[in-house]
Amino acid sequence: MLVEHARNLMGLGSAVHAEYGTGGTEIVSLLACSLDGEQITVSLAEESRLRRLHGSETVVEHTTCNYGLNPEWQHIAEEHGMAIAGIDETGEVRAIERTDHPFFVGTLYQPQLSSTPEQPHPIFVALLQAAAAT
Repeated sequence: MLVEHARNLMGLGSAVHAEYGTGGTEIVSLLACSLDGEQITVSLAEESRLRRLHGSETVVEHTTCNYGLNPEWQHIAEEHGMAIAGIDETGEVRAIERTDHPFFVGTLYQPQLSSTPEQPHPIFVALLQAAAAT
C-alpha cells in the first residue's frame, strides 16, 4: 500500500518493496530489528480511527513482520491523504490510515493473531461495519 501510494500519488515511479527485489527506491525496507513473533507497543495518534477503535492511547499487538516503512521515507505516511496512526517506542511508523476513505487502515501488527470468534479484533469489526454501510 505504501509503495502504491508513493508511485501513484507522489509520482515516485521507482518505489519498491525490499522483500520483492532491489533496483529502486526502497519505500518498504528490512527492519533493523526483526519483529517476527514479537509483541509491539504502538502509541496511537490522538485523532486516528485506530485510537477510536481500540479505545486507548496505546495497544500491545502481535506481529510477524520483518519489513516496514523505511525511516528515510516516513514523511510519505503524512502526505496526499495518508496519516500516521501509530508509532512504536523508537518513533517508527507502525500504523497508517487514509483520511479520505471510509476504511483504509494499515498496521504492522496483525489483528488476526489476537482475534477470536468470541472476541473479534476491533479492526475486523470496524471493517465489516464499514463494508455493510456502503
